[in-house]
Amino acid sequence: MDFKTKIVRSLERATADKRELHDVVLKYKKRFDEAGSVLKTDSNRKKE
Repeated sequence: MDFKTKIVRSLERATADKRELHDVVLKYKKRFDEAGSVLKTDSNRKKE
């Protein structure tokens, strides 16, 4: 399991009963996903 997944899962468990914090976790998960996709495309460009 990668670092991002560990962070997101632990935050989701910690905020399961707190709606506002859960929304924050979902927002950060979306940002992690976007950053990961950008980093993957950048690393692919460097290899070429």
